[in-house]
Amino acid sequence: MIDGIGNPNNLNIGVGRGQTPDISKGAMTLKGKGIADGTVVEGRVLSAENGTYTVRIAGQNLMARSNLTLYPGQHFQALWDAKGDVPVLRLRPEDAALLGKLPQGDREAASLLLSKGLPLTDELMLGLRREFRRLGGDSVSMNSLVELMARGEAVTSEKANLLSWYLSMDSNSVAAQWRRIREELRERSRRGEHPLESLREMKEGEDESSLFLRAHSLVSRPPREPFSHAALAGAWWPSPDEDSLPARVRFSSSGGGPGEERRYYQVSFALDGVAIGEVSGRLESDGKALAVSINAEDPAGRDSISERLNELRDDLSDLGMSLQYLGVEGRRKDDGRRYLRLDIEA
Repeated sequence: MIDGIGNPNNLNIGVGRGQTPDISKGAMTLKGKGIADGTVVEGRVLSAENGTYTVRIAGQNLMARSNLTLYPGQHFQALWDAKGDVPVLRLRPEDAALLGKLPQGDREAASLLLSKGLPLTDELMLGLRREFRRLGGDSVSMNSLVELMARGEAVTSEKANLLSWYLSMDSNSVAAQWRRIREELRERSRRGEHPLESLREMKEGEDESSLFLRAHSLVSRPPREPFSHAALAGAWWPSPDEDSLPARVRFSSSGGGPGEERRYYQVSFALDGVAIGEVSGRLESDGKALAVSINAEDPAGRDSISERLNELRDDLSDLGMSLQYLGVEGRRKDDGRRYLRLDIEA
């Protein structure tokens, strides 16, 4: 067995970074505000200890138990069962029934795929099982294996280690990394170095910032089919303001519908603001037109963004694409609707 897949110590990365819950945006609670029993939720695991998880859902740090496989740093989809004293994250009944029909040895891998909204196809199961065994069968690495497979990456123990560390980081640790990277870029710029060449050089090093940049590059790659709609991790992208926390960003692309030749590109993002609360959104484009939908749970945050829509519209117009849609909504929606494609067809 390979020793300690997912252990930061194997890469000389700072010990303990990202292993504790990120509670800077509010204390952990048991009952999620506004989360009704039976709701399908999407979230991220902040920590796991003795069968109890700290998770980030809808802008809240919550404690919950789970009847499915979860790992620190993992993004997941699950049913929110709030009937007991401590909420439980559960698979949907049909997924749980499917899981019960599988051999015991396949259930951990299958549970992880189902919690990410992925189908239990022979191809996915065989691929995950093969890579899992090849890297020594350490369950801590399994979430990273799916993230690598989703992006078509060659799976290695080094990449699995990198992603396990990167995905378990909290936003404050990430912000500190970006500050160090920016400082080095400024210093290199004063010496006359080109920023892109500087970044390429920095990625090749063995210090913590170099490892961070390599992991960031891996997670920034768009997923391939059939992973495009899975609950995968987003990359931590820096805010223009160095004192602000970073945003989690996902890139994806897809072909057009029947008879359509153009590809469509999507960028989804989520960030936690001190004044505006949790904000998420999605940008869609076919390279010629652009649609932007923003979701803000907090009414004050929604009002603040709405007041700046004209400023945002002006910034987007500088991209050279036709802005088809720009709007702010009160709650996150994922109904598969594409404003851009609807406008084009109209």
